[in-house]
Amino acid sequence: MAEIARLAGVDTSTVSRALAGSPRVTKETRALIDKIVHETGYVVNETARHLRGGRANQILVIVSDIAAPFYSDVVQGIVETLAERGINVLLGVTLRQAKREAQLAKQLLTGVVDGIITVTGSIPKPVLSMPGFERKVLAISRAVPHEGVTCVTIDNCAATRQVMQHLHQRGHRRIVYIGGPNYSETYRDRRGAYADFMRENGLAELARMRATDSFNDDADSGFHIMKSILNEGDRPTAVFCATDELAIGAMAAARQADQIIPRDISFFGFDDLKLTPLMSPPLSTVSVPRFEMGRRGAEALFRQVYKDAPSSSKVVLDHRLILRDSVATIV
Repeated sequence: MAEIARLAGVDTSTVSRALAGSPRVTKETRALIDKIVHETGYVVNETARHLRGGRANQILVIVSDIAAPFYSDVVQGIVETLAERGINVLLGVTLRQAKREAQLAKQLLTGVVDGIITVTGSIPKPVLSMPGFERKVLAISRAVPHEGVTCVTIDNCAATRQVMQHLHQRGHRRIVYIGGPNYSETYRDRRGAYADFMRENGLAELARMRATDSFNDDADSGFHIMKSILNEGDRPTAVFCATDELAIGAMAAARQADQIIPRDISFFGFDDLKLTPLMSPPLSTVSVPRFEMGRRGAEALFRQVYKDAPSSSKVVLDHRLILRDSVATIV
């Protein structure tokens, strides 16, 4: 506020009145202040600072892509939980752009929001310089590389091992893994558990791992990766995909290549999206409690921000395997 006043050549009370729409401020002065606010990127919410001891009573939820089916249940759990406590939710979409993520984070620095829930696997850089940021930020599903930041997730290593054990018991040995980028802890855990299982069962030479080059862990990426795998020859008997969306795309590529699922190639996904039981054949997958993740994450951040509770390193929820018709038994 003081910086805006300095640039406009007025006092801070004039800036405050202008932003509040007071008729005591001339049109020319108001236009100048609006121009400065727009050019500097300042976000001012003086009203919020006077609510309940200086709280904005708003939480920002950051996702990379609102179109991704995974996020809807998570966000629903967050919104319902915080609404019960009188806290509003703002949704910020990064479109996988670090610059946009940083711009969204300014809302915490300026007091427009009291905390951030991120589902992107990262913390915006501007937040890292904020004293005590660990208590004001919480991660869901994808952990962030910062000690002291609470993360609500599942045991990705255990889930992956269960999938691999199931495929192994059904007779599969040539199992390909399709995952996301290795700089994500979630994908590192799943990839690592796959590699460990193959090595421990004497199948290291058969291990084949493919990954998207970004967080585009969607059907289109799954389609192109699977297509390249089929073009290489040495067809796998099973494909384990780190997301259902990757599996959907991979299955489409297999069908395009005249492969019959699961007779020729079996598929296993991860997330249990709502459309997976409607696929042909219905997709076997790992059920992730997305709504519960959102609910538990919202509860934890509420306690940290509004009740001064300490943060915890990780909250691990249960997962379960959903077995459908996309996996065949090899005799």
